[in-house]
Amino acid sequence: MYPESLKFLTCPRHADTPLALERGARADVGGAILRGRMRCPACGARYVIRDGILDLLGPLALPNSPTQLVNYLAVTAWGYERLWRPRALTLLSGEPLGYKRELPLIVGLVAPERGGLFLDVACSNGLYARAIERARGGAVGHTIGIDHSMPMLRQAQAFARAEGLRISYVRAKAQALPIASGSAAGLVMGGSLNEIGDADGALSELHRTLAPAGRCMMMGLVRAERKAGRALQGVLGVGGVGFWPLAELNRRMAEAGLRLRAQWQYGVVVFSLLVASGDQQAAYRASSR
Repeated sequence: MYPESLKFLTCPRHADTPLALERGARADVGGAILRGRMRCPACGARYVIRDGILDLLGPLALPNSPTQLVNYLAVTAWGYERLWRPRALTLLSGEPLGYKRELPLIVGLVAPERGGLFLDVACSNGLYARAIERARGGAVGHTIGIDHSMPMLRQAQAFARAEGLRISYVRAKAQALPIASGSAAGLVMGGSLNEIGDADGALSELHRTLAPAGRCMMMGLVRAERKAGRALQGVLGVGGVGFWPLAELNRRMAEAGLRLRAQWQYGVVVFSLLVASGDQQAAYRASSR
């Protein structure tokens, strides 16, 4: 993780209490913080930075489903982008939908050139985080990738370092984001809402952390219409993956306070551009007077 991330990080138990870096932390020649501890002034909880990744869950955290357990495996983290992810959306949508179509859509709409904090929530190997940082174009700010799986984060970090990108990675749950309220200029989530368990809790956290003028870009999967697709989704459901009709997905996002601005559907694959609700924007304007 990098010093640029420190001003954005908060305690997962006290969402608006900044974490403090304790003395004695070790950094490399490029400034990356490799080892150390962070402490919450409110509750005294201490969190370890090891090999450049801040761990807010600790060794006793367990996966919530068989699908999440698979993501804890090193072999899954190694093969995710090398074998599955480049082909995934084409297979799922039934039409060519590779990185050349997907990433410009994500980056173009979340607009990292605006500057500020950008979060890749449930980031897996950090595909979106890297695309965002490449497109930042010198704008001031930072990108943080957050995931519950340490093997996924280690691989994400390795990919980012290989490209020379300054991206911080944090182990945390999407339902308890360690980010101050209203601080994220941009949020992205790629397919993970289907498998993280408490989807409503995660959506509420996205809403809480999104800045009043921020943008949230989500890619997810909806319920299949054909029998074969529904049968496959039923099998995946046993492992903890959920699929909702598009109308229900949109209802969940709206109830979390995220307003839908635009949406694109390719088979079961759906991209949604979301912004903060009008109430949140009005509250921010009132507090700024």
